[in-house]
Amino acid sequence: MSWSNYHGHCYYCDGKEVPEAYVKEALRQQMRVIGFSCHAPLPFETGWTMPADKLGAYLAEIDLVSRKAPKGLTVLKSLEVDYIPEIMRPNHPEIQALELDYVVGSVHYVDRLPNGKHWSIDNSNSEFKEGVDTIFGGDVKKALKRYFELQRQMIIEGTPDILGHCDKIRMHNLVHPHFCETDDWYVQEVQSLLKLAAENQVIVEINTKYFSRQAMFFPSQEHFKFMLDNDVRVTINSDAHRPEALTDGFSVVAGLLTSVGYEYLWEWDGGLFSPHRFNNEGIVWG
Repeated sequence: MSWSNYHGHCYYCDGKEVPEAYVKEALRQQMRVIGFSCHAPLPFETGWTMPADKLGAYLAEIDLVSRKAPKGLTVLKSLEVDYIPEIMRPNHPEIQALELDYVVGSVHYVDRLPNGKHWSIDNSNSEFKEGVDTIFGGDVKKALKRYFELQRQMIIEGTPDILGHCDKIRMHNLVHPHFCETDDWYVQEVQSLLKLAAENQVIVEINTKYFSRQAMFFPSQEHFKFMLDNDVRVTINSDAHRPEALTDGFSVVAGLLTSVGYEYLWEWDGGLFSPHRFNNEGIVWG
């Protein structure tokens, strides 16, 4: 038994190390699969996406470490692709032409600030408040509804293989209580997105990036039973930006999933994603 991880970033975007360092750590942990999913380039400057002129080198290096990987470890080539209407989506022709193993689809940008700059929900709390105030007139409910609306559009129009950190916007509640996560309207937004993912056979990752710092998962564990009852396909990803974070929180998430009745995670095996039994010690392969 061992773990996998399909959402991770190396030094080509905002990750910290060369791909080889993540592969070495995956081998140390006896992982079965590691996927690289650097942030795909966008046609405007950001603080985390890969520069367009680095894309070719990134793809070539992942191919190289994949060929060099010892038997027993599969190295996959992917990108985390933003959904921005009329600009980028996970199944954009330019993305499809890259012949990736799979694609992680995420929403980081929600409309534009008055100065024309794309507003990211993944920056500081002050920048989050700026967007809520200037784009949505201070109505955080409208901002969140737009965030979830864009994710639903992404699933319909862009259909990624994996839905990335689907309720990450609630990270701002750690700094200031902007909204109540148990309010009916908010729960309905999350559940509507999860049901649509299930209907389109999109795998929903349980993202553990904030586990070490805040013991927080995306989506929240409060939704796990709903996900099981609605046949949502799940996998556990760490969104690792450092090699040592490749499997942060996996045992805890696995225990929470099994406690509500989940028996399978969706894992890469034989060239596609398929259900595999698991427990808090890892995935049952083969």
